[in-house]
Amino acid sequence: MRLRGLLPLVLTAATLAAAAGCAADETQAGSGEEIVVGASLELSGPTASIGTAYQKALELKADQLNQSGTLGGRRIKLVVRDNRTDNNTSVTNVNALIKNEKADALIVGACSACGLAAVPAITENKVPAIALASASALTAPVAERAYVFKISPNPAQDADVIVAELKRRSVGRVGLISVNNVYGQDGQKSVTEAAGKAAIRVVAAEQFGQADTSVTVQVSKVVAAKPEAVVVWAVSPAAGTVVKALRDARYPGEIYLDAGAGAELFIKGAGAAAEGTHMVFPKVLATEDIDTGTPAGKARKAWVEAYQKANGDYSGFASFAADALQSIADAVGRAGGTDGPTLRDELEKGQIDGVSGPLRFSAEEHSGLQPAALGILTVKQGRWTLAD
Repeated sequence: MRLRGLLPLVLTAATLAAAAGCAADETQAGSGEEIVVGASLELSGPTASIGTAYQKALELKADQLNQSGTLGGRRIKLVVRDNRTDNNTSVTNVNALIKNEKADALIVGACSACGLAAVPAITENKVPAIALASASALTAPVAERAYVFKISPNPAQDADVIVAELKRRSVGRVGLISVNNVYGQDGQKSVTEAAGKAAIRVVAAEQFGQADTSVTVQVSKVVAAKPEAVVVWAVSPAAGTVVKALRDARYPGEIYLDAGAGAELFIKGAGAAAEGTHMVFPKVLATEDIDTGTPAGKARKAWVEAYQKANGDYSGFASFAADALQSIADAVGRAGGTDGPTLRDELEKGQIDGVSGPLRFSAEEHSGLQPAALGILTVKQGRWTLAD
């Protein structure tokens, strides 16, 4: 059933922090209409570890919102489907969630190509969707992506942060190894352009297939070009495979990863090879370094602790999923219901200090994460810390 007349929803960071520990109000939680949020995630296939982390985060956030009483007695109903990291399955899922489950809003997962394949179905049915993948084509051009929004950073944002760090370290020669798909190609283009503007020379650029089990040839070519640093643009577990190959080749320079590398999944996969590598990512990933001096900082710390309590280790990808669901809940509150075009308009106005950092959507920009959310993190003694 579509929701009508939802009371205005105002969730501050302090409210969110408190919500994690609230007991359920059975009268409110059990009596209202449902807000149906459909999620098509990678629960199997090469990026299943990321999709599983998204599912855990969505379930926790939905429970927090439902228990908090801020939804005016209504409840979020989360319906999750496995897209198998497959484009056709992604499209099938989206259509089924809209037509069979009557989804009011959608969340699509880490696979950029899967999200892009589903854009026509999302647009045709006028159901707003938030993508958790990174490719800039998911939300640009906005005129052709009117119903699609994005939480994770654009490749250009990641590239700018990495290149700024390279310039700060006076690096003049860089190598680039990227996965050969829409996500990797976007990253290669972004790094090359940012490096050119900073007068940093890309001395070698190699690509590999997502399913490749060996990248020895590509790594050998990059190392032979003698770069002072290497940028690896790949998701988990491929990012770990590339870094291990660089270590085996005794590459002596610094290694930088983009935000898709896998966060804690990268550390687990790369093992000892991960030590000393750098990654651009929302600063909240450095969980022990979270600044709790502000309401937003306290809310981020509360979210991390709640996720750890529910699932053990914290997932760096959890923040994107939590912010996606929070953005939808806020937009429903402002819209007063779940009419697709109206909800889309309210998502476009969304401005929150999320778990990932500040998010600011607009009519011109549907990729909301702000540069201030990002930082360079370094693996020290098996955990991510803010770089010196």
